[in-house]
Order: sequence, then structure tokens, then C-alpha cells
Amino acid sequence: MGDSVNREQERQRAGAPHGRAAMLRLAAWFDGADDDTAHALFTAAFAVHPARHLGGGTEDAAAADSWWSAPAADTSAMLRPGARGVLAPVEDHSEQQARLRDAAEAAAHWRRSAAGEVRSLLAGLTPETGRLTMTESALGVLMELLTRALGSGDATTGPVTAGDLELDIRLHVSYAPSAVLSIGEDGGDLTLEGLRLRATPYARRELGPEDDGEPEAGVGDTAPEPDDDSGGA
Repeated sequence: MGDSVNREQERQRAGAPHGRAAMLRLAAWFDGADDDTAHALFTAAFAVHPARHLGGGTEDAAAADSWWSAPAADTSAMLRPGARGVLAPVEDHSEQQARLRDAAEAAAHWRRSAAGEVRSLLAGLTPETGRLTMTESALGVLMELLTRALGSGDATTGPVTAGDLELDIRLHVSYAPSAVLSIGEDGGDLTLEGLRLRATPYARRELGPEDDGEPEAGVGDTAPEPDDDSGGA
């Protein structure tokens, strides 16, 4: 096999063509060679020669060896100076999560209570002129629904609505040029001109002709039943 290696080197120096046939022939030689011959064949075929010596700045020459027979390098992770060899325990955020959960549940509770207050106060269509008093949280829910309703269309051309499924409330807004409604809360009064309001359960998307009159106590607190104009209290 050593003679075959020498012949292969001579063929390379002579400019012998390389291709698939040459690679198959080289593979066959590798397949039939022992370890030492395979190393020599690899060096001859790919010109990968071992280092002979290393120069240095000292009088003692550094020992050199082939990468093939050199001992494997230690690739284990190195710790930074002063670092500990154990991972820090994961912080326990369960208490913080519990506080956030409680805060979210409390906020949802107060929004539901505020929506119930709006539904109670606006159970019937608001009058042409009048004044209502509600809490700040209820006014916040009302303003949120009113803003969305007026943003969904032109109230002067037809009634507009906006609802919240989670709060089970829908606000109906209709145009009335002479209407003036004042809503009072701790921070002051809010005056709405040209609008009449009514709150119903979320599922009720439209108001009928019978809803155009003056407010009727209890109307809108529950979903309307067929052939029942009185509503539920």
C-alpha cells in the first residue's frame, strides 16, 4: 500500500485528472487500508502534514506533535473567577402573581358593579331634559360605551350602539336636538346635548318603537320576553 501512496503522489505531480473515478479509487484504498496506512494515505492525498517544530522566544524548543495523535483538548465549560459552580435558585414570584390576580379580580368586580349601576340608571330612555347622579366608576363605563357608540356611526342619521359582553351591557344612543342631559359625580357634572341614552342587556341590539317614550322604571334590566312590553324589574 505504501507503493500505491507513492504512485498517487506521482500522479498528482504529473497533473493527472481528478474526478469521480479518482475519488472512488481513493475511497477504495481507504477501505482496504489499516490505520497507519490510512493516515499516510490521507496525508499524501490532501497534503495535511504534521507540524515538525514550533519556534519560541525561549531557548527550549516547544514539543510538537501531529493533531491526529495529540491528546484531546478539554472543552468543558470554564467558570469565571469568583463564580460559583451552582446555578442560582429561580426566584419565587407566586406572591406577586397572587397580588396581580387579586387586583385583576377586584377591578373586574368593580367594573361589573359599575355596569350594573349604569343599567339601573338608564333602564329607560333618558328624558329630553334631566339630571342623573352616578359614581365615578359607573361614569367611566358609560363614557367608554358612549365613545365607542358615537365612533361606530353618525347618531344624527340613526341610533348607534356599543356593548360589552363580559359586563352584559349595551348602550343605545339616539339623536334628539333639544335633549340636554346632565350627569353628576364626585368630580363634577357632565352635560350631553342632543343625545338620549338607554342601557340594556348586551344581547339586545336594537330598540323598538315602544322605547321612544319617557323612561319606564325597570325596563331593560332583563332580556325582553316575547309579547311582553313591561320588561323585568
